[in-house]
Amino acid sequence: MFLENPYYIEEAFTSQFCDNLLHLGEQKQIEEAKIKDGNQVNRQSKVSWIKDKQVEITKAINRVNKKNNWNFELSAIEPLQYTIYGEKDFYDWHIDSHTKPYDNGLIRKISFTICLNEDYEGGEFELSLPNPKPEKHKFFKFNKVFKKGTLIVFPSFMWHKVNPVTKGFRKVIVGWVLGKPFI
Repeated sequence: MFLENPYYIEEAFTSQFCDNLLHLGEQKQIEEAKIKDGNQVNRQSKVSWIKDKQVEITKAINRVNKKNNWNFELSAIEPLQYTIYGEKDFYDWHIDSHTKPYDNGLIRKISFTICLNEDYEGGEFELSLPNPKPEKHKFFKFNKVFKKGTLIVFPSFMWHKVNPVTKGFRKVIVGWVLGKPFI
């Protein structure tokens, strides 16, 4: 697949929808974030898990999947990860794909982030398209704070990161949509 540009929609979700997600995330048990297949020093943030509100989000992801002609076969969504990045918190370069499919045979195909607030500084989101020739790598660094309700969508095999937050708290919903492995 050749992906020229990552996809995002500013204000894809209403302020009320985002406030509801924020409230749900804050009510769950918040813990230090962990990395399943990787080095824990690459990440510093806090998370909780939400199993509600997935229908509305899945509809938006399916529209993006179709609009971008990715046409991934999608069949499930994981619980939503409410993530809080405080000052100096970050998540260094990583991909969201795991080394093996889940027990049900599914893999992560699409990753997404929903921005829940705007009152922070730093925490810029970056994506990278590696190339065997380093001078041809493509980097997409979003230098702005995304508006509340912005949806960022990209294939789970893309390298991405969150730069350190310098002021305030960056609050987002992160999620993954699953399907059968690529052939």
